[in-house]
Amino acid sequence: MKLQIATVRPAASLEWDEIWQECDYATYFHSREWAEIWNIYTNGKMYPDPKLIIFNDKKKGLLPLSHQKSLKGLVKNYISSPAGTFGGWISKDELTAEHSKLLSSYLIRKHRNLIWRLNPYDKTIGQNGIKITNDDKTHALNLSHGFDAIYKKWTKDNGAIVRKARKACKEGVSIRHAVGLEDWKNYFRVYEDCLKRWAEKATSRYRWTLFEEIFKRNSHHIKLWLSFYQEKAIAGALVFFAKKHAVYWHGAALEQYFNLRPVNLLMYEAVKNACEQGYTWFDFNPSGGHEGVTKFKKSFGTQELSSPVVNIQSKVTKLTTFSKRLHRTFKNKLTGI
Repeated sequence: MKLQIATVRPAASLEWDEIWQECDYATYFHSREWAEIWNIYTNGKMYPDPKLIIFNDKKKGLLPLSHQKSLKGLVKNYISSPAGTFGGWISKDELTAEHSKLLSSYLIRKHRNLIWRLNPYDKTIGQNGIKITNDDKTHALNLSHGFDAIYKKWTKDNGAIVRKARKACKEGVSIRHAVGLEDWKNYFRVYEDCLKRWAEKATSRYRWTLFEEIFKRNSHHIKLWLSFYQEKAIAGALVFFAKKHAVYWHGAALEQYFNLRPVNLLMYEAVKNACEQGYTWFDFNPSGGHEGVTKFKKSFGTQELSSPVVNIQSKVTKLTTFSKRLHRTFKNKLTGI
């Protein structure tokens, strides 16, 4: 029997949750919770649109898609996972490379406007002949052998990580989880300070309402770590969790306290905690092309995992994008901006 897609239908919320919870290669970014956070943050402009794919061998795959409309609602732009995070499908069945190939083909053929970052933890995908728009990497630590093995590697590889974490402790830096809204507000103040420092180099700018919504979830899949010095929040790291995967999605630190190494201590404790909780991976996430950020992640002994991006645009979308860019360039020349 030739493997084929038998049925495609909208996925129910409970189906999405169940498949996400049982999928070994799922990340937090494949969850319904993540899609709903962005639905609220965008005031409904980004809308969850999950699809359940059923094959003729009875196995199932779920595409945790969202979409946004453009051109006065005439065009749907599909997002495999919000904010450029890991997308693709999830399943509680053991899918083969052939299932993966059919899912890839369906995603590309049926969605003329699509942004999709490939999931590096799905070993069946390869690239399936997929035309990559942007080649990219993420950096991750394999936690399979426990924290003792990671600590041993850190001390062997010049010991900088351990030394910097110890320095932070010696200088009086302390670490704890955010416990209330005021902690989250303090973290956002640190982030605002970073945005001023980064200026035009910032690859994203999130409003307070995003962090407020994440806080409101009160989810055990979300943990905000904070560094304090003299009772002041000076750095933070937002970590998300799936079945086997922990990911450091967002971080910020006050420049004036860099010498105290609060971020090194944060990462040390976050990695240790993920090991103790039995996770297989601690992911530092793609670096947005920032060489300094990449260097920092490599210093933890991470391995590089391929996570390229597919960006498919219809002819209408390409023409509209080009027209907007041309108009903006012409306007800037007129105004001297």
